[in-house]
Amino acid sequence: MKSDLTINQLHLGVLTAELCRPDGNEHAAYVLFGVARINSDPFDNEPRLRLMVKEVLPVENAEIKSSDHQHISWSTARLVQLLARADRDGLQVGIAHSHPHGPRHFSSQDDRNEAELVRLAQNRNGEHALLPSLLFADGELVAGRVWTSPDEVINLDHARTTGGQWRVVFFGADEEVSSPALARQELALGTGFTRIMRHMRIGVVGAGGTGSPLLQQLARMGAGHIAIFDPDHVEDTNLNRLYGATYEDAKGRVRKVDVAKREIERMGLGTQVATHDAWIGSTECRDALKSMDIIFGCTDDHDGRLLLNRLAYYYLIPVIDVGLALRVSERFGFSCLEADGRVTVLEPGSACLVCRRIVDAQVAAEEALRRSDPEEYKRRKAEAYVRGEGSPSPAVIPFTTSVATMAIEELIQRLNQFRGEDGAIANRVRKFSLVEDFRPGAAKEPCRICRSDRVHGLGDVEPFLGRAG
Repeated sequence: MKSDLTINQLHLGVLTAELCRPDGNEHAAYVLFGVARINSDPFDNEPRLRLMVKEVLPVENAEIKSSDHQHISWSTARLVQLLARADRDGLQVGIAHSHPHGPRHFSSQDDRNEAELVRLAQNRNGEHALLPSLLFADGELVAGRVWTSPDEVINLDHARTTGGQWRVVFFGADEEVSSPALARQELALGTGFTRIMRHMRIGVVGAGGTGSPLLQQLARMGAGHIAIFDPDHVEDTNLNRLYGATYEDAKGRVRKVDVAKREIERMGLGTQVATHDAWIGSTECRDALKSMDIIFGCTDDHDGRLLLNRLAYYYLIPVIDVGLALRVSERFGFSCLEADGRVTVLEPGSACLVCRRIVDAQVAAEEALRRSDPEEYKRRKAEAYVRGEGSPSPAVIPFTTSVATMAIEELIQRLNQFRGEDGAIANRVRKFSLVEDFRPGAAKEPCRICRSDRVHGLGDVEPFLGRAG
């Protein structure tokens, strides 16, 4: 089994400040973790255990029995209290400590101490209790592992950060990922960017007007793993904006995910593509969604957006939601096109789609009813309890491509900071007709999903994401 870690930049900052103090002594902290248990990763079909840092609780001076530059010993009385809390809240208790001047790996004494701690945890909370452990040295996070029993431990492959800047800390040896096809990109963004892109698992929900050009760009930027989610097939009306789609695809009702995969693989750039032709709320999509490092939401489905909205906070998986509205209106006696593109980033510290009033809960409920009970949906529609389908929305390929590029720009910013360290934009709206960008704030007070850290990094719960039905 493989394992990795997600940590908010704020929590990483607290741990670094607490553990890497100028006194040169070892320090320690308890860490509460949410867990995502993935039965089958979509790219290697192997199980994966993902840890999300939920809360940091430094070991206080009064708890420390002794400490110097080579060791720390503290009372574990509070650990028993935290185990009771973790058992109640569905969390795992772990520890973090420092080696101020090295080594940059766990010591034999660490092995013995942590084996005893996981034994204590499993005696208290049962055999499914874990003991994650993080190690800091020379002022940074250098290693991590998770004990599954006193005799078994899994080393963390990497850690990734969320919260404005998205970093990836690799715990293994450096690997050569440079490609001649990306040489010009590396002149601008560096080889480190290429390594992260090759490593990340990127999900794209919706392979239509905005998802199609976005997928083209991700693959040509060296993305190593892309999962595509879309239940629809190609139709004639899609051909004005789906890259690579043909009349034959429309005639044969070829799935959009298959067209996207075909076009990416034709590039020959080594991108591994996994496809899911089901609605993302389906049980079969859960492992894949939980495996992603970042997700682009390119769907106009309100219920799907609500699901991704929760996923971003429960699993600390940043979601870049993309929207485009085209309207034809009468002004000055003739028809005018108004085009608004939007890119919104969902993660702890940013307002969610509900608070920005981007999704409509009533429309989402109608969509859910149409999927789960089509006959009841038809009955309610006939009795005017649900809204009509309306006319098809306008779609023009330069605008769908442009808003997809806006989303890619935000990805580059958060990985590379090309606009500077404070250049991340949580919500950007482009008024194409005005040739201007705006940054609207939240339309109402933060809700219990984005405001409270109660669900941030909580991970697996029943029902999934706390959604009924």
